[in-house]
Amino acid sequence: MADLARIVVQVTTDSGFRATEIVADLRNTAETLFFPMHCVGFWDGPTSGHICPDEQRGQKCSHVDVEQPLDNYRRLVRDRLKGTLEVAFPHADVHIFLG
Repeated sequence: MADLARIVVQVTTDSGFRATEIVADLRNTAETLFFPMHCVGFWDGPTSGHICPDEQRGQKCSHVDVEQPLDNYRRLVRDRLKGTLEVAFPHADVHIFLG
């Protein structure tokens, strides 16, 4: 299977305003930009928060305690969650995966 396509949404400002870093807001932004695609997963870098199919089945998460957790999660999104697009928001260290 091919790798995920990746889009980086860079938000910069020279004022006192900051862009949101809330995962739900960034998910809504990604889904709006790339409608009709919808969120199949996310990775919140500061907390390692993510949609975990392992935990949803009552198993131990296999994505956090590895050397490259985000790369491991990208493979899971591609292979098991049928994601095709990663939308990265570097200002928040959040990645939204769409399918």
